[in-house]
Amino acid sequence: MSAIRLTDMHVAYGKRPILAIDELELRDGAVHGLIGPNGAGKSTLLKAMLGLVPHAGRVEIDGEDFSAMASREKARRVAYLAQDALVGSSFTGREVVDMGRYARQPRFATRTVDDNVMVDQALATTGADAWADRSTVATSGGERQLTGLSRVLAQDTAVLLLDEPLSALDLSHETRVLKVLREWVQGGTGRSVVVVLHDLTMAARFCDELVFLQPQPTGARAFAQGAPHEVLTTQSIADVYGVNVDVRRSDVTQSLVVTAL
Repeated sequence: MSAIRLTDMHVAYGKRPILAIDELELRDGAVHGLIGPNGAGKSTLLKAMLGLVPHAGRVEIDGEDFSAMASREKARRVAYLAQDALVGSSFTGREVVDMGRYARQPRFATRTVDDNVMVDQALATTGADAWADRSTVATSGGERQLTGLSRVLAQDTAVLLLDEPLSALDLSHETRVLKVLREWVQGGTGRSVVVVLHDLTMAARFCDELVFLQPQPTGARAFAQGAPHEVLTTQSIADVYGVNVDVRRSDVTQSLVVTAL
């Protein structure tokens, strides 16, 4: 079943075309990686799916027109973590994650035991419970990134859209976040993740499916879509990135490793 379906998706900034995707289907129960060079429209695609930038075309979530849903219903279906989503403030990490529960609460209601449980679980899952009681201004960029991931997990949606969630993280935390996403998808029915990634080796290791975007004068298109071993070939990477690479399977992880030459 397709968790997300896009048809005739076109985005332009002024007169400059950014995206021109005729059709794209992303199934549930999978981690989908959006890959491609800078300027390929990866972040714009997520924003267009959410209606955050003007676009032509239709976005369906579980067969329903996403644009026709009320704001609260959208927030119950899809959670979004933008690049640099959290800036330092007087809010503590726990208070930020609490905000992810608002769409689940009746108007004017106070937090319930279930809300507290979801917040605690989300913080523990990412390791952000270690600094949850500190103000976010007193945390590092990587710590705020993990707090932001906790917030979208606490939102308890079926779809997560994540824009470069690894950008401020060290190697150990990169691996932890991607493992969290895989385990989250496997831990419930009908869940799906769409995540923008630049590290092709990490994408190959942790994503079930990759969508390879290629910039074009008329707007970026999906150059390839499929399992990592189908998408990440030396020829496809040379065609899109314009670089020669070595692609081979790791004896340790059994996933592909991409090395620029």
